[in-house]
Amino acid sequence: MKNSFFQFSFWNTAFRPFFWFGSVYGTLILGLWLFVLSNIIANPIQINSIYWHSYEMVFGFTKAIVLGFLFTAVQNWTNTTILKGENLFYLVMFWLLGRFSFYSFGIFGYLSFGFDICSDILVIYLLLPKLIVPTQKHNRPILYHYVVFTVFHILSTLSAYSILYSEHTLLYIHLSIFVVLFLILIIGGRVVPFFSGVVIQGYTFKRMPKLETLLVYLPFLFYFTKLIQGYFGNTNWGSIPFFHKRDFQIFILVSSIVCFLLFVANTIRYLSWKPWKSYKKPILWILYFGYFWVCIGFLLYSLSGINLFPVSSAIHSLTVGGLGVFIYGMITRVSLGHTGRSIVASPLTVFAYVLLNLSVLIRVILPLFHQFKYAYYISGIGWMICFLLFLIQYSKILFSKRPDGKLS
Repeated sequence: MKNSFFQFSFWNTAFRPFFWFGSVYGTLILGLWLFVLSNIIANPIQINSIYWHSYEMVFGFTKAIVLGFLFTAVQNWTNTTILKGENLFYLVMFWLLGRFSFYSFGIFGYLSFGFDICSDILVIYLLLPKLIVPTQKHNRPILYHYVVFTVFHILSTLSAYSILYSEHTLLYIHLSIFVVLFLILIIGGRVVPFFSGVVIQGYTFKRMPKLETLLVYLPFLFYFTKLIQGYFGNTNWGSIPFFHKRDFQIFILVSSIVCFLLFVANTIRYLSWKPWKSYKKPILWILYFGYFWVCIGFLLYSLSGINLFPVSSAIHSLTVGGLGVFIYGMITRVSLGHTGRSIVASPLTVFAYVLLNLSVLIRVILPLFHQFKYAYYISGIGWMICFLLFLIQYSKILFSKRPDGKLS
C-alpha cells in the first residue's frame, strides 16, 4: 500500500505537488489575510499581521512554486532524477508543516519553523551534488542564491520571534523576495527564449554573455547594500565611531543605483527577446508580461529608495506583478508541456492572465490616490479568482498520468 501511494503520477515530478499545494495555499492564505485585514475574523497570528502576510506569501506560496520550477529545471539540465516518490512526499510535508510557525500553538509553532528550515536544508542537500560538478558551473549561482534565501529565511523568523531585532523582519523578507526574483530571472533567462523559439516561426534573438554574467552577480551587491541600509536605518549615529549619517546616505544612493542598473540590464535583456512577437500566443505573452513587471518593479523600487515612489506599491509591482504573473504563466505552461499535453492556453486561462495583470495595476496604482482598501480587496480577490481557475482547470492534469504513458 505504501509503495503504491508513492507510485501515483502526482509524486513522479516535483512540479505536480508543489504547483497544486502552492496554488491552494496561495488562495487560502490570501483569503485569510483579507478577512483579518477587514476585521471579519480575529487575528490568529502572534506577530505583526503584515509581517505574517509577507512571510507566508514568500516562504509559503512562492517558495512552493519555485521548488516545483527548480527541481524540474535542474533535472532537465542534469538529465537525472533528483526528487520523486517518497523523498518528494517528505519535502512537501516539511514545507506544509512549516506553515504554522506564527499561530498561537505554543511549542508546535517552533517545531513548525524547524520543519520549514529543514525543507530548505533538504533542498540544498539535494541540489548540491548535482550543481557542484564541473559541467554545471554555469548553474551554480542557483545554488548560491538558494543558500542566501535560506539564511534570510532563518533571520526573518528569528526577527519575527524577537530573538533578533524585530524591526528587521520586513528587511529580511523583502531581501528574500529579491532572491526569489533573481532565481526566477536565471531560470526565465533560459526558458523564455527557448519557448519563443519553439512556438514562433523564424524566431531569433541576440545573445549577450556579458549582460548575462552581470545579471547573475549584480544581485549580490544589491543584497549587501540593502543589508547595510537596513541595519543602520534607525541607528544612533553618535554611538558609531568613524561612521556618520552621510555615509549611510551614500549606501541608500548606491542601493538605488544598483536597483536602477538591474532595471536597465533586465530591460535590455527583455527587449532583446523581442516580446512583441509573442502577441498571438497567450501561453507565451504572459511570461513576457511577468518579465515586464519585473523590469518596471526594479525601476519603481529604485525610485522608492530615494523617496520618489511609495515602497509598498514598488514591492507589489515586483511580487503580484513580477512573481505572480510570471509564476502563473509558468505553472500553466509547465503543467501542460511536462504532462504531454498540447501547450495552448484555454479561454478561461487567458481570462485569468488578463485578470491577474489588472490586479497588479490596481494594487500598484490605487494606493497612489490613497485608495488603499480598494487596492487590497480588489487585487486580492482578483488573485484568488485566478488561482481558483488554475485549480479548477489543472488539478486533474496534475493528478493524472501523461496521455503518452511516460513517467513525468
